[in-house]
Amino acid sequence: MPNAFIRRTRMQGDQLTRNAGIQLDRLRDRRLCIGITGLSRSGKSTFITSLINQLLQHKKASLPGFSPVLSGQLIDVRLHPLETPGLATFAYQQAWDRLCSQPPAWPEPTRDISGCLLELRLKRKPGRLNPFARDHFSLWLEIRDYPGEWLLDLPLRELSFREWSLECAHLYAQAPRAELAPDFLAQLSQLNPLSEANPAQLEQLQADFCAFLTRCKDQGLSQLQPGRFLLPGRNDDPALLAFVPLPNLAGITEEQLHSASENSWYCVLQTCYLRYIKELVEPFFRNFFSRIDRQVVLVDVVQALNGGPAHIDDMRAALTRITDSFHYGHQSRLLQLFRPRIDRVLYAATKIDQVISDDHEAVRSFLASLVSDAYRHAEYEGIAPACEATSAVRCSREVDADGDRAISGLDAQGQPIGYVHPRFPARLPEPDHWQQLMDWKIPALQPPTGLSARNGDAIPHIRLDTVLNLLLGDKCL
Repeated sequence: MPNAFIRRTRMQGDQLTRNAGIQLDRLRDRRLCIGITGLSRSGKSTFITSLINQLLQHKKASLPGFSPVLSGQLIDVRLHPLETPGLATFAYQQAWDRLCSQPPAWPEPTRDISGCLLELRLKRKPGRLNPFARDHFSLWLEIRDYPGEWLLDLPLRELSFREWSLECAHLYAQAPRAELAPDFLAQLSQLNPLSEANPAQLEQLQADFCAFLTRCKDQGLSQLQPGRFLLPGRNDDPALLAFVPLPNLAGITEEQLHSASENSWYCVLQTCYLRYIKELVEPFFRNFFSRIDRQVVLVDVVQALNGGPAHIDDMRAALTRITDSFHYGHQSRLLQLFRPRIDRVLYAATKIDQVISDDHEAVRSFLASLVSDAYRHAEYEGIAPACEATSAVRCSREVDADGDRAISGLDAQGQPIGYVHPRFPARLPEPDHWQQLMDWKIPALQPPTGLSARNGDAIPHIRLDTVLNLLLGDKCL
C-alpha cells in the first residue's frame, strides 16, 4: 500500500513537471499544436503520414518550399512519446509500413482521435542581443488527428433539439437526400412529437437513421449529423446515440412542447440529444479541439465536383458551419496558455495528382471560391486563411496522349491505367461543363511502388513543402 501511494505520488509529480515544461515552451513560442481534419474520405491519415515522413526524412525529401530546409536551418527531427494523457498515438509506423508493402496499400482511415509529437531541432539565426544564447533550439510540434465526422457535430452546441430537427426537415426534403430513403423519411414525418414514444420503434428508427446517414456519406454528401452515428468513438456509450430528428415540429408551438409529457417523442428524443452534446460533443471540444493553435482542413475538391452542383452546395454549407465553430484570434503568448485560439487556418485540396499540373492552380482557385463563405468569420477576427492544392502521396505521372496531357498510374488492382480528364474549372462551371465533369469516371489509384522504410525513403508528394512552410515557417525563426 505505501509503495502504491509513492508510485502514484511520483507519477502525479512527473505529470505536473511535464505540464509545467509544456506551458513554458508555449510561453516561449516553442510549442505548436496543429489540428488536421477534413470531410469524409479527404485523406487525413495519408496526409499526416506523409507530413511526418517529410519532416523525418527532410534531408532526402523534396522540400524546396519549406524555408528551414532550403536555408539549412533544420538540423534534425525526432518522434517522441505523446505527453497528453488519454490521447492515442497516431499509428505512423503502421501507415508507413502499408505504403511500403508489396503491393502498397493506403493507410487505414481515421476512426478516433489520436496525435503525435515531433521535435524539430533548428539552428538559431545569429543575433547581437544575446551573444551567450545557444546556437540551436527545439520547436515542439504536436499534431492532432480527429475524424471529420466529429467536427460536423460542433455546430450542434449552438442548436436546440427543435432547431436541429427543423434544419434536418429542410435538408431531407431536397434532392438527393429525399430519394435515398423515402420510406424512412416518411416514417419520421409521421411521428407525432406529443404522443408517447415507443422504445421498440425508436430502436428501429435509430438503426434506419444510421443507415440513411451512411447512404448520404456513400453518395459523397458532406452535411452528416450527428457525426458519431457514422463513426462512434472507442468508448462511446451506445445509449447516447438513441435519438432521431423530428421533422414535423414546425406546426407545434413552444408552449405545447413545454407542456409535453416526459414520455412523449419530443421529450425522450430531446433528452438524449442534449446528453449527446453534453457527454460527447462538449468534452471533445473542451479537452481536445480547444487546445489547437493552427488548423488544417482537407477537402477532396475533385471528387465533390465530380458529384455535381448539389454535392458542391452541400460541401460549401458544411465547411461554413464547421469553420464557424473555430475560435480565432491573435493574442499574447500568456493568454494563449489559458484560452487558446486558432491563429492560422489552411484549407488544402487533396489528391491533385488525379489532374494534370496545368490544372493545379485551377483546383486551388476553385477551393478558394468554395470556402469563401467560411472565410468571413476568420477574417472578422483578423485571421487570413490560406488555400493550397496538394497531394500527400503522388501516385501518378503525366504523359502525352495524342497531343493531350494525360494521367498515368496503377489502378486499385495494380494494373496500368491512363486517362484524359475534363479541364478543371477555377470557379463554378457552366451547365455543359458540369455534365462533362459529372460523366468523368475517376479511377482509384494505387500508391506508388518501391517505397522502402529500410532505406529511409521520402514519400513523393505535390506541394507539401508549401503546406509545411505555411504552418511552421514563421515558428522556425
